Amino acid sequence: MHLARWLGTALFAAIAASCFGSGSGAGAWLHVPGGEFVEGEMPEDEGGPGVAQLKVSTNTLIPGQRNKPLEGALEASATGVAIGLRGDIGYWILPAGLPSVIEPDLPSFTTSLEVSPDLPVRQHQLWVRASDEDGRFGPAATAMLDTVVTSIEGARLVFSLSWDTHSDLDLHVIDPSGVEIYKRDINSYVPPKPGEPPDPVGASDAGGVLDFDSNAECVIDGHCQENVVWRAEPPRGRYVVRVDTFSLCGENGASWVVQAVLDGAVLGEARGTSVPADELQPHDRGAGVTALVIDVL
Repeated sequence: MHLARWLGTALFAAIAASCFGSGSGAGAWLHVPGGEFVEGEMPEDEGGPGVAQLKVSTNTLIPGQRNKPLEGALEASATGVAIGLRGDIGYWILPAGLPSVIEPDLPSFTTSLEVSPDLPVRQHQLWVRASDEDGRFGPAATAMLDTVVTSIEGARLVFSLSWDTHSDLDLHVIDPSGVEIYKRDINSYVPPKPGEPPDPVGASDAGGVLDFDSNAECVIDGHCQENVVWRAEPPRGRYVVRVDTFSLCGENGASWVVQAVLDGAVLGEARGTSVPADELQPHDRGAGVTALVIDVL
């Protein structure tokens, strides 16, 4: 049975969905907090003002991502800005802001983007248009953004942590040899010591690897899931899985689920709740509470 089927159970789906908000623009691929949602395609160039500068933090989108920075400057007559993805069910309108330090003579805008967990996995075009006091839109400034997803399909052994609030939780997995895999040491592979023969090319791929550090340092990406994955034959022996509450990021708590899957079969599952007291604990190697102890025979 495919891992995606197990890790796509109703429980995991519900937790992942709760990490992305609802409200105005529900069903849209892109959300702009504080903006006004307008259904339908963004108007074409109507002779209005242009976008003088557009700055996107990266050229990627992660389904479920939050707090993706977007900023820019608009031509002098602009009073608003429209933001959307081409092909989406609508777009967002924000009022133009005061001039920035970078463009001190032009109106500006600064916002953050939220990405739906249902964003199609393909390249998307971001459209940004300025508008004037008469509601006329100008030419579009665009950016091509690639959808990035973490894949566990085809892996032999997977330890997965999911949680339900905009908090920074970290997955720790200790393998049978005692190596701890977590955000500061993401691969269990141990390279040869100086003077020892080098390993074959690709040897590092045989280790257990952490695929993603979600909501790191409270920069909320909305993914709310981390996986440690062995794609090759995993070592036999005992594995210890821990959950570290690095920060609740202002939330009251976080409910989490840990699951272990070997060749499509669920070996174990545990649930727990992170509370503010957990934030006060150490957050390095050995941190967190023990969620699972699993023997791979």
